[in-house]
Formats: sequence, C-alpha cells, structure tokens
Amino acid sequence: MVARNARRTPDAGNIAEGVALLARHEQINILQPAMYNDPSFALLMRANQFAWALHIPTGSAREIQLAFANKCTAMGANAKNERFSNEPLANLADPDQRMAFVMRAAQRFDQLLRHPLQKYDVENSLYLIAHPR
Repeated sequence: MVARNARRTPDAGNIAEGVALLARHEQINILQPAMYNDPSFALLMRANQFAWALHIPTGSAREIQLAFANKCTAMGANAKNERFSNEPLANLADPDQRMAFVMRAAQRFDQLLRHPLQKYDVENSLYLIAHPR
C-alpha cells in the first residue's frame, strides 16, 4: 500500500512526498529486517562510526556517507556527498537516525539535479556507476 501510494504522488505533483514514502518503505520494511536488525552488522556499523568519529586509528574505519559521484572518496569543497553523522554514538541501525540521513541525501540529490551544471556531473556519475569498465 505504501509503495503504491508513493508511486502515485509524483503524478499528483508531490515528488518530495513520493520520495519520502518510497524511502521509508525501503528503509523500514526491506533494509531494516534484512540488514540493520542483525546484531552483528549493527555492532560493526556502530564500532565503525565510533572509531571514525573519534579518529581511532583502526586502519579500516570509514565515514558513513552517500557519494553523489562515481568515486566514493570525493574530496574538496565541492565534494558531492552527504555525511551520516559526526557523532561517535550515532547509530545507522536506528531507523529514525537513518531516515533523517536518507531524506537529507534525497534533498541534496534533488538540489544537484536542479542545478544547471551539477546535474550533468550527477548524470555522468550515474552512467559510470551503471556501466563500469
């Protein structure tokens, strides 16, 4: 029902609501039970976040982010990524914290696609992701 309503909202002119409904369905109904409810995965993600945020030299801890470029390590002032959190105790397995991250990323993606030049960078990155060499 949620997915069906989410598909209808863009036709009614409310793209943001459709994105929110689809994201919630994906994150809560699909990914939460498949990944985030697994205690081992949740613990690994929390340990990674803790080590990254506190700069503990593990050699493997990485920032949790969504990159809007074909390189996951986009750097610089105009890096196209959305950071999950700077907080060491942030918990990606918490649906509310994750949904806030997902919605920030969706808003950023929308902004990039509406920009007269950056939209081409995003489209190019999506093409390169879809067609690896």
